[in-house]
Order: sequence, then C-alpha cells, then structure tokens
Amino acid sequence: MPMQSPSDFGTKADGSPSEDYCTYCYQGGAFTEPDITMEEMAEKGGAIMAEMYEIPIENAKRFALEQLSCLKRWAGREVPSCGSCGMPMRSPGEFGTGADGSPSKDYCTHCYRDGAFVEPELTLDAAVERYAPMMAGHLDMPLERAREMVRQYLSTLPRWRV
Repeated sequence: MPMQSPSDFGTKADGSPSEDYCTYCYQGGAFTEPDITMEEMAEKGGAIMAEMYEIPIENAKRFALEQLSCLKRWAGREVPSCGSCGMPMRSPGEFGTGADGSPSKDYCTHCYRDGAFVEPELTLDAAVERYAPMMAGHLDMPLERAREMVRQYLSTLPRWRV
C-alpha cells in the first residue's frame, strides 16, 4: 500500500513509524501475519485493489504479486524504485545517471539522465494522463479508476510530493 499519511505507516517496536512497511502489515516491530506467503498476501491485496479500482480480480492479484516481489520482506533486499515514475530498478541499466555519469540511486533511466529529468516540464497531471491509459490497458480497468490509482501512487513519490 502506498504510504502517504502518518497513519498509513506501520510501527517499530519503539512505536516510531516504519519506513518500510504499512500499518496493515507491521505493528510493534513485527509482521501482523508473520507466516503469510507472498501469494497469500497478493490474494488479500488483489481483492482490496479489485474492489477499490474496479480491476478484474485475477489482474489485481497478478499486479499485487508483481508489486510485492519488490518489497524487502520477499525480495530479500531493498529493491529501489524510481522517485518519479515508481518503476522498480533491479539492474544497473535501469538506474538514471548523475551529471558525472554515475548511477542515480533515486531515479530510473527513463526519467533521469545526465543529472537532470528527461522531461523537466512534466507535471503530475501530465504524468497521470500519460501513465493511466497504460495502467488501464495492463489491468483491464476503467480509465477513470486508473487515473485515480496512478495519481494516488505518484503523489507518494519524491518528485510529486506537494
């Protein structure tokens, strides 16, 4: 679940917010369902997404599984995602580059090259309009619901936080 407000974040053992896990999954420094498998979590998350965004259930479960596979809990490591589009960056070629050519830890190659955004004039609204049709097609969901989903997700990323 994208975490926007303080109540969305799980809590560590000391009560402070977890940077990694949401309130549904992590409380008091422990997973709320420690024995759940990634597939079982995809079933739960997919059911919630299917209802929220009018996505066919099998598509929602598949999408949830894709997203869960990037989380530290199941990937076994932190899989960074782009702070502009949200793309998981799993291999060196997927990272953008700084002005000196070094890999950017924050942005992907589609969004950030040579120390600058590829499209510096891109607005959140324009990004939503670009990505929502792709999401609608990928998940077979209504375009308006895809716009809501994309806007909600993008607004959690560093480039678009208000």
